[in-house]
Amino acid sequence: WVLADLGSGVLHWSVDNYGNGRTPIMGNIIAAFQGHHSAPWTITYRGFCNNVWKLCIPFGVPTVGAITYLAGPEHPMVSLFFAVFCFNEIMSQELHKWSHMTKKEVPEWVNTMQDLGISIGRVAHAKHHMAPYDGNYCIVSGICNEALDNSGFFRWMEHRVYEMNGVESNSWKLDPELRARTLRGEYALPK
Repeated sequence: WVLADLGSGVLHWSVDNYGNGRTPIMGNIIAAFQGHHSAPWTITYRGFCNNVWKLCIPFGVPTVGAITYLAGPEHPMVSLFFAVFCFNEIMSQELHKWSHMTKKEVPEWVNTMQDLGISIGRVAHAKHHMAPYDGNYCIVSGICNEALDNSGFFRWMEHRVYEMNGVESNSWKLDPELRARTLRGEYALPK
C-alpha cells in the first residue's frame, strides 16, 4: 500500500510536469492529469471504467504478464506483488476521484477509508490543487506526501531532469521562485 502510494506520486509528478497530449504512449494520461488542474471537478462525472482505463496502459495485464514472464515460475511472489501493486495504481484514480467528491456523494465505506487514512482524503488532496501544483502528488493514501515534500524528493528529481536534458518542470514554469530555489539546491517545499 505504501509502495503503491509512492508509485502513484511518482507517476502523478511525472505526468503533471513533463510531456503533453502528443507524447507517445503516455500522452492521454499526461493530458488528463494536466487538464485536471484547470477543471478538477470533471473527474467526479466519470464512471469507473472511464476513470481508470488510462492507467491500464502502464499498469494493466500486459505489464503484469511481462513481469510474471521475466520473474519466471519459480518466483510467484514477484508476480503477486506486482499484480497487487499494479491493481492499486489503477485504482488510485478512483481513490483520487473520491477525494474530489463530497461525503454525501460517496458510499459511507469510502468516507471511513478516508477518515482512517487508507485512501486519500479531501483536505489532504486539496493541498495539491494550488498552483504551481508542486507537492502532495501521492493519491492512493497520501501517506508518503509529507516525507516526499519535506525531503524535497520531487525538486531533486526535477533538478536531475534539468541537468540531463535542460527540460524545466511545469511547476517551475508556474513559479519562477520554485525554479530558483530548486537550482540552488533548496529542495524541500516551504511550510
